[in-house]
Amino acid sequence: MKRILLYLALCVSLQTTAQSQQTTTVRDAFKAMPDSLLPYLTTNNRLDMMDFMDAKMKSVVTNLLDGQTEMLYLTDDSLAVALNKSVLMQMWLEPVDTGRVVCVRKVYHAGERQRQVVEERYTMDWRVLSGKVVESTLLRRDEEIKEKSHL
Repeated sequence: MKRILLYLALCVSLQTTAQSQQTTTVRDAFKAMPDSLLPYLTTNNRLDMMDFMDAKMKSVVTNLLDGQTEMLYLTDDSLAVALNKSVLMQMWLEPVDTGRVVCVRKVYHAGERQRQVVEERYTMDWRVLSGKVVESTLLRRDEEIKEKSHL
């Protein structure tokens, strides 16, 4: 009898864990994001931005560098934050065989023609799965300047 009760308790526990992983939103991931990934935004800054969005207010906070950071949109499965004038961060969840992964795209702008896009994937507990530069025009612009200087 004890074995049956233990087995049932284990099944209920596993089902509850599976359901909680399936219902995780990008909001939950953003709350749990380590400070090391956005060092000039505190946890309170992130929470404040989400509260402002929920209240239908402009979602702007002062970051640790005394600059302005604005959350542009927030849904259950994606968000976008203008970290400063030069960096846009987008976050979304993607389903995989084992549950979901957190995808983070950062777009760095350095002038009109220079930009770099970096995409990273993380587990739901923020362990790195992969990261790569998807697009970069920074070096191309350097080559253009170098060619003009030789003319």
